[in-house]
Amino acid sequence: MDKLRIAICEDMDADAAHLHSLIETSGIAADVSRFESGEAFLASRPVGRFDLIFFDIYMDGMSGLEAARLLREVDEDCGVVFTTTSEDHRPDAFDVGAEQYLVKPLDREKLDKLLKKRLALSRRISKTCQVNVKGQRVDIPLDHIYHVEVRNHNCLIHTISGVIETGSTMTIEDFIPLLPPPRFIRCHRSYIVNLSYVQSVGRDFVMKNGHMVYIRRSDLARCRQYEQELDRWRLAEAGRDEE
Repeated sequence: MDKLRIAICEDMDADAAHLHSLIETSGIAADVSRFESGEAFLASRPVGRFDLIFFDIYMDGMSGLEAARLLREVDEDCGVVFTTTSEDHRPDAFDVGAEQYLVKPLDREKLDKLLKKRLALSRRISKTCQVNVKGQRVDIPLDHIYHVEVRNHNCLIHTISGVIETGSTMTIEDFIPLLPPPRFIRCHRSYIVNLSYVQSVGRDFVMKNGHMVYIRRSDLARCRQYEQELDRWRLAEAGRDEE
């Protein structure tokens, strides 16, 4: 993982802009999204979208603590950081698994250390994806996934050890942030394919396990260049291994 995916949940424009500026000047590459309320954050379907989330505790409507508690019901692994003007809620913050509790004004050195730590952790876990399989969280190595398919409103994960059926707990859109390009591409409204396991491509993909993965007509030209995309992925992986 080369970039952190960060959410800032903060209703004060000046505080959000200051935190964003500190992240931008930290030397850590990041994609940053801003939400002005806990309600807006939770409505964005955040599970799997972010590596690190900064919650202001005092916000209009739902507090940052309330939003974090609701998030933890569906996502136990994303990093949570609270930013606030008071020490009063420190014990409550760590009850929901906070990585850090930062009192405003924010300390640049503490923030830089936090971002570096989270980036190192995200790189270690980015070679697996965690999915909800009929109410149970399961970690699946990316190397084990041939493709993901939607069938009868259920997502099926085709792996080297068999098919995992998620039931109705996940949609194919939920898999998109979990299966990063260029190694994985969505080639059809019902399919995400792992280019590493493509045997050949004609009108559709033929996988090394003998399965057929369909390509929507509008994406046929792009998908036929899968070897170039796979080469870029291999170069990126080689670069990470050398770090």
